[in-house]
Amino acid sequence: MPRRHVLYLDATQLVAWGWRSGEVTLRGRFANDAEGHAQFAEFLRQRRDSLFLLLCDLVDEAFVAENVPFVRGGDRVSLLRRKLAQHFFGTPFTCAHSLGRLRSGRRDEQVLFCALTRPAHLEPWLAALRGAEAALSGIHSVPLVSEPILDRLRLTEGQTLLLGISPAGVRQSFFEGGRLRFSRLTPLSALSSNDLPRACAEEARRLHPYLLGQRLIARNTPLTVRVLVPPANMDDFALACRSNDTLQFELIDSAQAAARLGLRPPPQDMNSETLFVQALMRSTPAEQFAPSAERRFHRLWLTRFALRAAGSVALAACLLFSAHSALDSFEMRQDTLRLNDDAQRAQRARADIIRRLPPTPVPLDTLRVVHERSLQIEQRSAMPDSLMRELGTVLEQLPQVTLDKLEWRLATDPANANSGVLPPMRAELIVHAHLPEEFGVQQRRALEVVDALAGQLRARPGLEVQVLRQPFDLESGQVLRGGTRTEQTDAGNAPPFSLRISRMLTP
Repeated sequence: MPRRHVLYLDATQLVAWGWRSGEVTLRGRFANDAEGHAQFAEFLRQRRDSLFLLLCDLVDEAFVAENVPFVRGGDRVSLLRRKLAQHFFGTPFTCAHSLGRLRSGRRDEQVLFCALTRPAHLEPWLAALRGAEAALSGIHSVPLVSEPILDRLRLTEGQTLLLGISPAGVRQSFFEGGRLRFSRLTPLSALSSNDLPRACAEEARRLHPYLLGQRLIARNTPLTVRVLVPPANMDDFALACRSNDTLQFELIDSAQAAARLGLRPPPQDMNSETLFVQALMRSTPAEQFAPSAERRFHRLWLTRFALRAAGSVALAACLLFSAHSALDSFEMRQDTLRLNDDAQRAQRARADIIRRLPPTPVPLDTLRVVHERSLQIEQRSAMPDSLMRELGTVLEQLPQVTLDKLEWRLATDPANANSGVLPPMRAELIVHAHLPEEFGVQQRRALEVVDALAGQLRARPGLEVQVLRQPFDLESGQVLRGGTRTEQTDAGNAPPFSLRISRMLTP
């Protein structure tokens, strides 16, 4: 994770705070002069990989609350931009903070328009950030950052005037329902008393008539004033901040507030600066004052971060895939070794069995050749009974066929003969038969009977059938036709035919 820094800016100086793992540490203080600006530029140059947030605690800050029509999307952006330009002409550091919708009427949206009205005070520091190409994620103000403090302390009910002491002065922020409505900063030089407890009480009493005039609070209703006080100064503030009919003072232990915020270590002095820094890092507000041009390098940083994250994910996926492949390769090697061991054991077992066999008068290779020749000789001793059974089964379905003669023989296939090996044998049965005399004048029926006989024989498993002689001589171009002359010529003749039935013999 990159290091994160909060740049706390007031009228006299800029303080750099580092934040990591919930701990806030001081990194440097830079005066608001040429030397301080140069030192700050060197500070940025040494931390190019860090993220920066600018937290402003300035007097030149304006707030305008207004009800606007409730719209969304691009219309809302355009509306807020136009309102900000109307209220704060001449400063680019503006933002709009939503306070929620009204409960009655057309339920308009309540918006608090905020602005830093003196851009010249920020320009030297922003110029140093631009020159160092630092990733500035946003510009925030102490009043907007104070909302999470009240939320963590569970003090969001009703109206509250929160007072905090910082190096810039006494910050007074008015909240209603935990949402900021108004804030102002009284510099230390403008305080009417050098006694801070008494000065805080006087500033609260001085602000009360202004809030009444703005109709932010009701008359004859006491206002709750909560003051962030270090434990060592509780007694002094308790003597100075006395409640009356208009102001009800409550002192908040800054150490306990720091513990609620998770600040380590808690602040040791009267300043609430570190509390605001911690609140900003713990819960960064969505609203901020930096225009798009000031956040350019932050967008570039986000792009680089996304690319690095994608590269890291791809690298992790490749490592997982390579680990999976390596595991598969290891398992395959183990399987190969196991199979090799099994094969070697089988070979040893075979050799052991052969070694224990009684001696033979001839070598095993000679016995193997003799066995193969005996199988081939047995193959050549086949009988015609199987083919005759197949033929008899078919002839039972064709009583028109009369057998004249059967020829049995064994034939070889010269195309499959190999040197030193007897060729495979084929058993053949030549069938000579004839049809009844009445088929002499029914040539088509005779051909159909012969084709049926050949087809049924071919349907038997392993049989090959070839018609050697048809009952009638057929030539290309000759037309089969009947008639009186044909009947007179062929009458009394029994049409003969012949076919060959064969089957391959297997050992």
